[in-house]
Formats: sequence, C-alpha cells, structure tokens
Amino acid sequence: MNPKDMLSLKEASTYLGMDERALVSLATERQIPSLQLDGAWMFSKKSIDKWRGQQTRRA
Repeated sequence: MNPKDMLSLKEASTYLGMDERALVSLATERQIPSLQLDGAWMFSKKSIDKWRGQQTRRA
C-alpha cells in the first residue's frame, strides 16, 4: 500500500459521504477494507473505491 493512497477516518468519511461512526462500525465488522495503525483507522483509497464498486453492483 502506498502511504499517499491512505485516508484517515475523517478523510475516508468525507470521501465516502458517510458518518464516521458508521464507517468505524463497518471497519470493526471487517465489512470495508481498512487497517488500524496505532489505534487509528486507516483506509486505502484504491481499496475503498473497489469496495464501493462492489456495493453498487450488489445493490
């Protein structure tokens, strides 16, 4: 993973237009690609773009 590709929780919630609590809930349940670094959730932009594409196909 490329550090430039990484989004913080706040950045990812803004990027996805999603509430931070909802995003933490998805991350905790392993429903969205994410990882924890020093207790902070981090998200790969590329991975969440791919995840979002899969969500729209499923809907």
